[in-house]
Amino acid sequence: MDDVPYARLSTAERERALYELAHHLSVGRLHPAEFEDLTMRAAAATSRAELAELLAELPGQAPRPSTEPPPRPLAAVATLSALVVLAAIGMSAMAGNWLWLLTIPVAPIVILGVRGIVARRAA
Repeated sequence: MDDVPYARLSTAERERALYELAHHLSVGRLHPAEFEDLTMRAAAATSRAELAELLAELPGQAPRPSTEPPPRPLAAVATLSALVVLAAIGMSAMAGNWLWLLTIPVAPIVILGVRGIVARRAA
């Protein structure tokens, strides 16, 4: 919390305190009844001093939540699959042969299979 302990709380500060309380509950430092009481008091707090008093007995701080978006593991597969579809349609039109369209259902299966093999080798 900042320098002015009696300043009004922002929503972000209140949410950070609630996140810390949830972290302490998840690691077993708080009983569910204590968590409920402290959560209600934190939600009703109006100053930084009130929040500091609630969190004073809890050891340390919870790790900061990540601000990075979660990874999208299937985005690359979707992009590659879309390229395969476009290539299959293009090849089918240029060659005048519908058999190129059979690569459309096969390509994602191959891509996911190769991706799984690579992931297993990396683990």
